[in-house]
Amino acid sequence: MSLQKPPTTTRLDRAAVFLSGLCLLHCLAIPFALLLGPVLSQWLASSESQVHWILLALALPISGIALGRGYRKHPSLLTLVLGAIGLIFMLLGVSHILGEAYEIALTVIGVAMLLAAHLRNMTAGHDHD
Repeated sequence: MSLQKPPTTTRLDRAAVFLSGLCLLHCLAIPFALLLGPVLSQWLASSESQVHWILLALALPISGIALGRGYRKHPSLLTLVLGAIGLIFMLLGVSHILGEAYEIALTVIGVAMLLAAHLRNMTAGHDHD
């Protein structure tokens, strides 16, 4: 017998998965845009940092609420830690604390970890711990 998750938690996880995918798409588009031409690459490069800060600002509360609600319903420390580390990697990437050269790698790793946490949260209670 499976317990159904509250609709709000599922919607927040789905929104977080969508935002993670959007961020990942943006990060991976930069190298391809650099190959496509100066105008397109210049536009994407100039918006890169702003887009990452906006997505991080959206990811923090949505992920925090969704993962917190999921944890209360189906406690999984692994899911919480995976999400928290993902958000930390995203913050390290966008803030350039470790240098601009690591921004894309840190962001992609962080987004992938956060995405995995939300997918785990959405399927909580289905024997994966």
